[in-house]
Amino acid sequence: MAYNPHRIAHRGDSTTAPENTFEAVRSAVDFGCEGVEIDVRLTKDNKIVLMHDEYINRMIFNGDEIKRNIRLRDIDWCDLEKVKIPYENHLLPDFPEGGIIVETELFDFVDNRMLGRDSDSPYRKTDNSTTAVLLEEIIIWVLHNSPTVFLEVECKDIGMAKHLEELILRTNAYDRVILMSGDVSIVDEYQKHFVRDKKLNKVRLGANIRHLDDDWKNKLEYFELYEVGLNPVNLNMKDVTFLHNKNLKVFSNLGDYPEWWESLHRLHIDGFKTNYIREYTSWLNNR
Repeated sequence: MAYNPHRIAHRGDSTTAPENTFEAVRSAVDFGCEGVEIDVRLTKDNKIVLMHDEYINRMIFNGDEIKRNIRLRDIDWCDLEKVKIPYENHLLPDFPEGGIIVETELFDFVDNRMLGRDSDSPYRKTDNSTTAVLLEEIIIWVLHNSPTVFLEVECKDIGMAKHLEELILRTNAYDRVILMSGDVSIVDEYQKHFVRDKKLNKVRLGANIRHLDDDWKNKLEYFELYEVGLNPVNLNMKDVTFLHNKNLKVFSNLGDYPEWWESLHRLHIDGFKTNYIREYTSWLNNR
């Protein structure tokens, strides 16, 4: 029997639209992904928006060489939603032959191209742009447009638990959202707020633990989690079995190359976060 992990589009489909935008999420859902991973932070007025970095500089850079230093936590939503996020040179490059083993090289390439440091891909002006989007808008759109797609929401700021609680209550998205983080202090915050303080005890929680060491094995004895994320270099059958025996879903943190794609199925991993949903799906269909 075939065992296929859920395809989770990392930051949305960043090959067709800038990462963490409505268009990137819509593209991933329209393609048929089972899940979409997005990053969220808080604005000055405590609106939860899709954004990976603490500063919005990278997302709004439009090739004009003007230096910006805008921290998301220092700007209100009413001002942020007016700022354009350009498409040109913000999209991921074509999938290279042999895939991408070292993920940092991919994002370094995008940053260098965007900043004009890649002589083969000089920055070009474009009129194609979008704007930042609220997490609430994304949740509502997904609920209305797909009966099954889930959102893996990677939380980047401390102090978001109360705001996320209110949002999930408003949208009734308990079974469609996973609240997770790679920051242990944020994971601890959510364990206290949602588990020990019994706020929204139905909400799904996750942790990007990257490597299942003894410290994390101890934490898992008293943490209540729905899923954990591990890096490909640290994933093996022993760890997957250990986590499955604790009724935890196991998600692979990227690994966009055919050798790892084969391992996903052999290890019975539950979800695969990928930057290249089309290439992985094509490989899967021809497997």
